[in-house]
Amino acid sequence: MARVYASLPLSGRAGDAGRELLRGAELALEGAGAESVELMALDTGGPERVGRAQDAARQAAEDPSAIAYLGDFHSDQVAASSRILGAAGLLQVAPLATWVELGGPTLIRLVPDDRVGASAIADWLVEARVSELLVVHDHDDGYGIPVGAMCVEAARSRRLVVRSRPVWNHDERAADDLGAAQAVLYAGVAGSGAVGLWHELHAANPDLWLLGTEGVAVTWLAEALHPAAAERTRLFVAPTVPLGTYGRDAMSLILDAVAEAGDDRQAIVDAALARHTPPTNYGCLAVVDGELVSA
Repeated sequence: MARVYASLPLSGRAGDAGRELLRGAELALEGAGAESVELMALDTGGPERVGRAQDAARQAAEDPSAIAYLGDFHSDQVAASSRILGAAGLLQVAPLATWVELGGPTLIRLVPDDRVGASAIADWLVEARVSELLVVHDHDDGYGIPVGAMCVEAARSRRLVVRSRPVWNHDERAADDLGAAQAVLYAGVAGSGAVGLWHELHAANPDLWLLGTEGVAVTWLAEALHPAAAERTRLFVAPTVPLGTYGRDAMSLILDAVAEAGDDRQAIVDAALARHTPPTNYGCLAVVDGELVSA
């Protein structure tokens, strides 16, 4: 029996999202009636996620019955697993990874990369008549710092006045560093201090736009925001449909390629690449009554 590996976080903080992706993949497999294809789900969530993704990729690469790999969830995981899967000639469909440097001979991504996101944010700023922007990034070399730089570049290309800095330390006051900024864009992943930062910025200037990249678009932050701060919040994400849709689309692409190419790994990769159109759409979310909704 042919086997598709699904490498997703099924436990830990991203477990809900991973399980939603997996359910979408399961529904696609059930709907296709592909009884000759088995879905092998591996939990690659938790603090050791990169190592677990590498282990999953090796298991798939060494399995002669493996025809494709659905995953991984995080970009740093995909960066690690794509090397292993590429060397093995095994199709990899990553449903959500956005890091612009990702690549490989067998990798397909279903969402736009971070440079597309930076351009979408810059376009929104122009439409919102923002002329001066402060970009604040976290200290992550793999996400916050490079994505923040992309956002600066994109905004400046639209002739905005832009400053950039790392996130404030605990002994610094964010309100003292706003200057004439009409919007603050946080490029990074929402940590435990995100709610306090959002409320401090809003208190300093209630008219300030509070923007965030996809790493800030998390349910717990939306639920914790005061309604007034939430009203001035916009978050920019690649996926604007339920996550299960991406799991379904990933599995459907795999099954269509297998139906065309049989069980030959290289033929499956070629068929999937021929069918896939690189995505360019990007979405904007607002926070309404503690929930993330399309803006």
